[in-house]
Parts: sequence; structure tokens; C-alpha cells
Amino acid sequence: MKLRTALLTLAVCGVSFSSFANVSLTLPDSADLVLVNGSKAEGNGPLSLKDGDNQIAFRYETNYRENGDTHLFKSEVVIVTFDGTDANYTLNLPKIHSQYEARTFNKQPNVVITDKLNNDIAIKQDVLIKNGVQIGRDFQQEIAKYNLSNAPAALASAISVSVPQVQQIAVEKSGKVDQAYVTKMLNYWYKKADKATQEQFKSAINK
Repeated sequence: MKLRTALLTLAVCGVSFSSFANVSLTLPDSADLVLVNGSKAEGNGPLSLKDGDNQIAFRYETNYRENGDTHLFKSEVVIVTFDGTDANYTLNLPKIHSQYEARTFNKQPNVVITDKLNNDIAIKQDVLIKNGVQIGRDFQQEIAKYNLSNAPAALASAISVSVPQVQQIAVEKSGKVDQAYVTKMLNYWYKKADKATQEQFKSAINK
């Protein structure tokens, strides 16, 4: 009960942590958005994002010709995390010319983000894989679970589902809460909080 109270206290306080959008990200026509900072998204229009860490998830959709035939390539969901500050960026995708290159991209995406001077910026990238049935996927739940892990492109601040949903994600089949999740979320929100909120948090867990 103390854990739930503490998480709710920090999550509610976290609502006030906002900033103006200072980062612009231009996407190619072949990128089809799925999630932006943990929230559902679609299309490929230019994105206005906050300064700091951001995370997008998208599919790469394109056609390629091989042996005289045209093939449609629709990638797995690619996750890209990057840190940007008051700048305009462009996401670039490699050309796909064959089934081999398509499979290679799905296993290890090669995404590049450049600034206005065409310099590559540091990014982290991965693939959001789900084994088994793919119909009716809940990408918000999947990315929340991913962001609670130590995966390459995980970003704790990009969890957009509610506290009860996040708690449910972190509960194992045994009914026990994943302690790595507890540590990650508490540390994240505690560091975000001001002094007064930190004191409220300490008071909540000591009751």
C-alpha cells in the first residue's frame, strides 16, 4: 500500500513537470509513427518535442524491386531514443534493395538522425518485438514494459500509461512486483521532484 501511495504521490507531482517544445524532428514519408514518448501516434508529419530526452517508435514502410518483382517491406516497430536541445533534426532511413537488406534492418535497424548541418547526433535504437499473435497489440503497454527494462533504447520518462497500468505491467506471474521496476520509477520521479515534493514523498512512505 505504501508503494502505491508513494508512486501516486510522485506521479501526480510529475504532471507539473512540463517544458515548451524546442525540438523539431522531420520524418521521411516511409516512416509511419506508432508512439511518441509513450503516447499513441500516427502519420509522419514533423514533430515538435520538448528539450531533452525523447523517444519515438515507428515502422519503416517502403517498396523495393528484386528479380523483376516489386515487394512491400513493412518493418518491425523501431524504437529510437535521443537527446536534443533547441534544434531541428531529420530522421534518415537506409534504402532497401533486397529481402536480405529487409531482414537485416528488422534484426538491427540502421537509423540516423542528423542536425541542420547534416551531422549525425547520438541516438539509441532497438526493435519492439512481440512473439506470437500480432493482432490487436497494445503498443503503449508494450513500450511501457520495454521502458522499465534495461534495454538499449529504454527511456523511463516516456511511460505514458497510468500508475495502475504500470504497476500491472511490473507484476510477475508469481504476483510479486518487479523490484527493478520499483527502483527505476522511484528514482526517476524522486530526482524530478523539488525539495517540498521530496519531503512529501518521504512522509508518504514513512506512514
